[in-house]
Amino acid sequence: MTHEGRPGATVPRAAGTLAVAGLAGLAARFTRARAAADRDWAGRVESRLTGIGEVAEVTILPLVERLTIGEAGHSRLRGEAGLSYLVKAGETSILFDTGLNLRGDERSPLVENADVLRVDLTALDGVVVSHLHPDHVGGLRMARRRTFGLSPAPLEPRGLPAYVPTEMTHDRADVVPISGPRVIAPGVAVLPPLPAVVFLGPVAEQAMVVNVRGFGLVVLTGCGHPPMERILGVTEQVLDVPIRAVVGGLHLPVHPWGTPFVPQAVLGNPHWPWQPIGERDAADVIEQIGARGPRVVALSGHDSTPWTFDAFRQAFGDGYRTMRVGSELRISAA
Repeated sequence: MTHEGRPGATVPRAAGTLAVAGLAGLAARFTRARAAADRDWAGRVESRLTGIGEVAEVTILPLVERLTIGEAGHSRLRGEAGLSYLVKAGETSILFDTGLNLRGDERSPLVENADVLRVDLTALDGVVVSHLHPDHVGGLRMARRRTFGLSPAPLEPRGLPAYVPTEMTHDRADVVPISGPRVIAPGVAVLPPLPAVVFLGPVAEQAMVVNVRGFGLVVLTGCGHPPMERILGVTEQVLDVPIRAVVGGLHLPVHPWGTPFVPQAVLGNPHWPWQPIGERDAADVIEQIGARGPRVVALSGHDSTPWTFDAFRQAFGDGYRTMRVGSELRISAA
């Protein structure tokens, strides 16, 4: 007996056809966007960067990270799935990204942790935004407004230079869109924003580099959405200084199921949604970094799982560390 003549029989088939067509459309747009990113990235480097200078020492203090040091006297430190580092390069203090502030608190985790660690956020010399994602600009509301914030209550000093990778605005800061390599302080530069495509859509991400005298380049990344070979390759095109340290997020939530990393694994996935970030991705990143002979590799915990930490620790030995709120990383010529 057949039911094909019944009026409702075509509804499931129509819904299935629409679903397939929708997925096909998404796949086509994803493919076109990735192809465009693959074509466009090389044009971001016009020439080598000269006159960057150098510093005797750089310190990197995580103010926002998923993990905290958890030591006695620091029980007030708050961990969250975002990233914000206070970078002191010589006499310059730069805030690299501004965290997530998921709950929209007037006193964000960034502000709370800065208070505990006695960091004066009004004494910054500049802000660098790696890319326009909520966990790097101060929350979803900030990302929707194409701005950034230390907290919902305005704390940024008026005229504070803010180096951003795409068109953004700010009520108080002096926003400087970056389109190519640029020196922003003695020994400090931002690299050209590189295009990438993730499940959330296209994104442009810039890295920051610090040239430490007698050591080499320290490369800071927010998430590492562009492929690692491009980030490091562009660094080598821009500066004739060896890469000796890679610090920050590399977006490697390998084996996320059963952990808090499912949003990172799905929303920030550079592959098709049904192809999760896996061990091969981590191995590729480790190989690219290892080929540069690094002395220090420090991985953010906001977008990488414990499996990833172990893989990097095995690869880089004593040169590896996991970044935690309150644990300062110091790199100098010595």
